[in-house]
Amino acid sequence: MVTRKEVAELAKVSEATVSYVVNNTKNVTPEVRERVLAAVHKLGYRPNMVARSLVTKETRHVAMLVDNLKNPYYCEILEGAQSIASEAGYIVSVLSIDVSNKESVMELASRGVDGIIFAMGSERVDKYLKIGPPCVYVGENVYMNYQKAIDDMVGCLVEKGHRNIAMLCGIPLDQDNIRYQNFVEAVKNHGLHLNPKLIVDGSNGRTDEDEGARAMTELLSRKEEFTAVYALNDLMAMGAMKVTRETGIRIPEDVSIIGCDNLNILRYLSPALSTMDVEAFQVGRSLMQLLIEKIKGEPLSSNTIETRFICRETVAEVGQII
Repeated sequence: MVTRKEVAELAKVSEATVSYVVNNTKNVTPEVRERVLAAVHKLGYRPNMVARSLVTKETRHVAMLVDNLKNPYYCEILEGAQSIASEAGYIVSVLSIDVSNKESVMELASRGVDGIIFAMGSERVDKYLKIGPPCVYVGENVYMNYQKAIDDMVGCLVEKGHRNIAMLCGIPLDQDNIRYQNFVEAVKNHGLHLNPKLIVDGSNGRTDEDEGARAMTELLSRKEEFTAVYALNDLMAMGAMKVTRETGIRIPEDVSIIGCDNLNILRYLSPALSTMDVEAFQVGRSLMQLLIEKIKGEPLSSNTIETRFICRETVAEVGQII
């Protein structure tokens, strides 16, 4: 097994300098860093992570928490986070966890992670920010600007004759549902009346296909007039589309449906789902960069990620009213 001493001898530096370079804990000159890294690669040196964590009090291990491992949106966030983490010498573990259970989250924190990324949004994580390891989430220095995309979506529907637009909220309205708040603002901006009976509240905090199907079934049972449906995300929109088809309602001839997230799997849907692109990969990169800054006690960067509406085949002129 190659030792740190052997690396130091080959690079003609001290063992401490090897440690600084490998752990990225202190600045060294570019020339010295290059020599050390060349020796590391030549000898195949692998630092003992357990021993290093005992000295540095860092595990170089962070956790990303999601509420649904089946949601491809989180896979795209993870890819972005890993692209930054690998450069900085961190590994990222992904866990599906009930964030409403404070004990579960704190048990994770006690197992030795340097930080936690909450990928599901601020509305469910505020209570963890002052306890345990550093935590980051969308809404704290990493901001999502949904307003323009949602405003463009409502504007597109209005141009096509839609006046009664429903929303499947997914997240309960007693929580901080930014996409719902932006939808309400967009409806007002375009001079439309918001019928509260066309707003279907979330039931259990999950935002998957099953919740979309449940919410769409509930919406149809209310017998209210609507010609378009905006779902909180693409998975819910897909569940809503399934129920709509099974009921004999045509998309988009009878009802237009819009999602959000622009998942890669949408390319396989027919008709192609209209959606909003949220740059999930960039979200992951920004969250990981912010977490590293928090861990190291550095000044925190700030990043606003813009979204855009993509009109596809599930949106059309108003036809037959349900």
